[in-house]
Amino acid sequence: MNEQRFEETYAQMVDGELARALRGRRTLIPEARAALDKEVAKRGLDPEKLRKQRPSYGDEHKHPTTLEKRMKHKRLRWSTMLGLMVLSFFFALALDHFEVLQLYWPAWITILIPAFTIWGFWELRGRFWFWAVILLVMATQIAIFSLVGWPWGTHWVPGRAIAGMCTVELIPIFAGLAWLEKRSNKHYGAGAQAPLEEP
Repeated sequence: MNEQRFEETYAQMVDGELARALRGRRTLIPEARAALDKEVAKRGLDPEKLRKQRPSYGDEHKHPTTLEKRMKHKRLRWSTMLGLMVLSFFFALALDHFEVLQLYWPAWITILIPAFTIWGFWELRGRFWFWAVILLVMATQIAIFSLVGWPWGTHWVPGRAIAGMCTVELIPIFAGLAWLEKRSNKHYGAGAQAPLEEP
């Protein structure tokens, strides 16, 4: 296993898990040690303090899911949000110009759902099955809107309603990708502790 795969594994760990890994650092192979040290430095943590940290009840008894670990450090910047708002405004103007404004929400949601999924799981971009899932999501969105359409036409829809619809769609998509990632890591041994140890 190369160092990049170890880096991906440690990046998904919470601080308590990194502390446990540091306590067993001597048993790790060189690539795993280098990746572990890099992740600790990236988070600005003190290795000695982290190594001596006593496990808390939460560390021992609460095991975050793959999805919780992944999304913990994900943040949307205000500049990104502002850029999306400006882009959506001009997108609406373009559709209105061609007198197809009723396609705004179907088209925008079809773009946003895959884009947000790619942002949330960007670390999986090197895996073929990830892009297959993205294409499946887009095809499903297009099929749904082609069959059902947008029931409100050009009428105004509350932002919270749109956010709720997107959230309902994203939950199974994110959960499914997290499950596939876990299965993939088990298959390649990336998520297990055993491959990190010296033979």
